[in-house]
Amino acid sequence: MSLGAESGDGLRPIPPRSAADRFLSKRETDSTEQTLRSYRDRLMRLVRWLEAEEILNVNDVDGRTLQEYLAHRQESCNKTTLNNEFGTLKKFFEFLVAIEATEPEMPDKVQLLKPAATADEQTNTEKIAPDRAREILAHLERFEYASRDHVVMLLMWRFAFRYSDLRAIDLRDLSLDGELDEERLREIGEEPENLPDEIGPHLYMVSRPESGTRLKNHLKSQRVVSLTAEEVEVLRDYIETKRVDKTDDAGREPLITTVQGRPTDASVRRWMYRMTQPCLIGDCPHDRDPDDCEFLEHGHESSCPSTHSPHRIRTGAISNMREQGISVEDVAERVDATPETVRQHYDFSAEMKRLENRRTQFEDLQ
Repeated sequence: MSLGAESGDGLRPIPPRSAADRFLSKRETDSTEQTLRSYRDRLMRLVRWLEAEEILNVNDVDGRTLQEYLAHRQESCNKTTLNNEFGTLKKFFEFLVAIEATEPEMPDKVQLLKPAATADEQTNTEKIAPDRAREILAHLERFEYASRDHVVMLLMWRFAFRYSDLRAIDLRDLSLDGELDEERLREIGEEPENLPDEIGPHLYMVSRPESGTRLKNHLKSQRVVSLTAEEVEVLRDYIETKRVDKTDDAGREPLITTVQGRPTDASVRRWMYRMTQPCLIGDCPHDRDPDDCEFLEHGHESSCPSTHSPHRIRTGAISNMREQGISVEDVAERVDATPETVRQHYDFSAEMKRLENRRTQFEDLQ
């Protein structure tokens, strides 16, 4: 079907690809790079399918069209993937209603077609084991002390950072001496007048979407996190001896740098995949020779079956905090999540360890 004049019911013709581009442009101001990437991937699958079916005007997409698309996608992906995809399509069709490109009832039809997925089906419990994470950190401390890899792994594990968190930190966001920075406090919406002069070493997490480092939940993600003496020492030594002295395109000084400046999301993901490969500090469990293993080549690190993504580091770190008796509420505040999200998506700590922690806490209860 081709584009024509405005339809009798007032819809304005627009090609699927142009409609998707408009939607993505609209969401640039309120979405992270990762979210935009997910939206783009999901929408482009639909666009390519519509074009193959010669449906070249989104006015012509109806409930039956989407049911056929659903049947097409069911051949190659699971219920959880489809649940996520149709969640994005619902947002897309809500946008199309706003620009008069589809019928007002279409978002409801998308919702009705959206495959149901239980909470358990939507939750992936894979995580890095705490012992494995500590083993990697011990290796880096011994052989690559205060290197970029050491700092990255330390921050990702101790703070359960998303990679967007790690990328967002500037040198000016660190207070290694514990002094309060009034400018940073005001950036995150805190008034410094009633605060003490020192609160111990800390780090300001600031969302700066105008220069390319939007935190996951933007202003809600802004916070102050405390630093231990060990973390301060590693960070100071990294800054003084190993950090590549670079600014980014906005003239800011990132804490974590590459020779080009601030690292990309893809760079951080690749570093984490590489650092969690088992052959970094031991034998390969897959009987491969490290001298000719393609998983060690640039761009292929994620193909190793035993490696972990940044999200799996975050999951393991949050579970580790819970196993050590830190409350759900305190963990949620530290890692920029709600208590409910921590419980459902991240807290896969061992119940017996939590039981022992509870026993200690309640021993002196009168």
